[in-house]
This record gives sequence, C-alpha cells and structure tokens, in this order.
Amino acid sequence: MKMRIAMVLGLALCGQAWAAEVKVAVGLSLPPYVIQEQNKGMELDVVAQALAAAGHTIKPVYLPFARVPVAMQDGSVDAAITVNESSGIKAAFSDSHIVYQNFAVSLSKNGYKIGSVDELGKYSVAAFQNATVYLGDKFKAMAAANKRYGEHAQQVKQNMLLFTGRADVVVGDRNIFQYFNAAAKKEGVDTSQPVTYHELFPPTPYKVAFRDAALRDSFNAALKKMRADGSYEAIMKKYQ
Repeated sequence: MKMRIAMVLGLALCGQAWAAEVKVAVGLSLPPYVIQEQNKGMELDVVAQALAAAGHTIKPVYLPFARVPVAMQDGSVDAAITVNESSGIKAAFSDSHIVYQNFAVSLSKNGYKIGSVDELGKYSVAAFQNATVYLGDKFKAMAAANKRYGEHAQQVKQNMLLFTGRADVVVGDRNIFQYFNAAAKKEGVDTSQPVTYHELFPPTPYKVAFRDAALRDSFNAALKKMRADGSYEAIMKKYQ
C-alpha cells in the first residue's frame, strides 16, 4: 500500500514539474534581444523572469520563423515570442513585453538632416537583410531607386561601414546597432564617434502568444509587476 502511494505521489510530482515547464518558440535570434548561444537576451530574459514569477520555467525552442505558427498549432510549443496579432497565429496574446524600433543612423559630424524615408535616396545606405520587406512601401521604393543601397546579413557590417565612412547612413534597430558596436570595436573600428538617430520608422510592439489564456493572464500580471518594481528596466539596462 505504501509503495502504491509513493508511486502515485511520484507521478503527481512529475506531472507538476512537466506542467511548470513552458516551451517557447523563438523564431528570431537577434542580439541583444535573443542570444541563442546563451539562452538569454533582453527579450528572452523578460519572458523568463515573468514566467518564473508565475511559477514556471522557460524552455526556448529555436525554430525558423516560418515554423512558429505551425508549432503553435500542432501543440509542440506552449507559447511563442516576437509576434503579434499580425503574425496570423491563433493564440491568446499577452500585453506588449518588448518594443523594437528601427532608425536611420548617421555620424553626427556630417550634420545630415533626414526627415523622411524619401530623403534617404540622397545617401549611401546600408540596411539589415530583408529591410525592404519589413519597412514599408516607401522604403522599398527608395531602395529600388538608390544605386547606393545595400543589405547585409551580418549586422555588425553596418556598424563597420558607418564608422569607417563607407556608408552615409545605416538602417536598423537602435538596440541591435548599439550591441554590435562592441564587435566592430574589436575589429579596430572607432565606435566612439557620436551618431544621430533619425526617427523615420514607427515602433513595433511585440507580444507573447500563448496557447492557454490562463497562462497568458499570469504572465501579464507578472509583467505588470516587473514594470512597477524596476526589474523590467534593469533587464533593459543590462544589455544597453
């Protein structure tokens, strides 16, 4: 009888441990938001800490971005990050936990006054890969007409081109640009030069998609508390 009780308790505990783990689909590995090699980053840390406050552990599941909706639909993951309602995923979406924002960045010493996407056509521009897909029709038209426009899969290349004067303007997320300054500096590039951020693009708030609405509600409550007690801002500053 005692053995039977022990077995039941053991199964119950295993079930609780399994339930506490939240498998989260991660379709974008972009330092400093997501650093895949270390299972950490600005965005990943926020999600992990909020889930921990709700009594859960996170298990990142790295997938090609196109596979994320499939993984959510077939139940192989419990949640997905760096998504919002426009992603087409059918889920219970959290409050916004992170905001990405692209800027046009130039060296301050050049004194460029750039007030619109169209004006980028006057400069040599280095953007991130597939920028013409994400930044709207005006940007796509500018890029098509600009013979000095280029895209780079390795985003550190943008920093190196800007600080060495081989590009007038780079286009990318501010936090990502600042993060890759360290890598450019290791290559002997002077990244201490002041830069100007031209705000030409709207911010993009992202959310966590949950298969379970109750888990979403617990996450939202924890996220709200993190913003109030300063722990959210502490994570942001850690990577800036």
